[in-house]
Amino acid sequence: MQAIRKRNPFTLQSEVHDNGRVVLDDQEQAELVDRIKEHNISSNKQNRVALQLMLGLSCLLYVIYMLSDRTTPLFAIFPPSPEIGRATAPLDMSGILSYVAILIHVNLSLIVHPWNVVVAGRIIRAIGFLETFVWSAAAPILSVYSGRAWQTTVWWCIPGFLTYVIYAVHGWIDKADEDVSELEKLKYRAPGA
Repeated sequence: MQAIRKRNPFTLQSEVHDNGRVVLDDQEQAELVDRIKEHNISSNKQNRVALQLMLGLSCLLYVIYMLSDRTTPLFAIFPPSPEIGRATAPLDMSGILSYVAILIHVNLSLIVHPWNVVVAGRIIRAIGFLETFVWSAAAPILSVYSGRAWQTTVWWCIPGFLTYVIYAVHGWIDKADEDVSELEKLKYRAPGA
């Protein structure tokens, strides 16, 4: 059977009903793509600032925790019941674990804003998300296995939660950058047409 070719009759511009779609020329396309690109850059900058602010506040809480008596700050919001006894005590390695939590925050900060940090002649680079998830899982696992109160476990889950949030937002930023570059590739280029 032969393929049938659809006949497209000529129509005037006033007769075209294209549901509000507008065909842009080269210059209009370039201006639109540039506006989208600028909006994406400003949005990414705002997201990075918000992530850095969140990381800074959380890191400050862990520094205060490390310098204090090491009781979980969540006990101030959700007081433990008196019958749980030893479960309210801090973890045995809470000093080391809070230091690891601070290092996780620094690593996440390096992921959000990759700076060139040089210490003793070596460039410090961030480790990946998988390694960060593993390091952030150590404290909550230790808290659960040692039978601590749920407030203590939630306190030690914060670095893992922040790692997930930054992983998700970092993925969104990368996807938006990729979408803008794909949009630039789709520009109609037909000079003089």
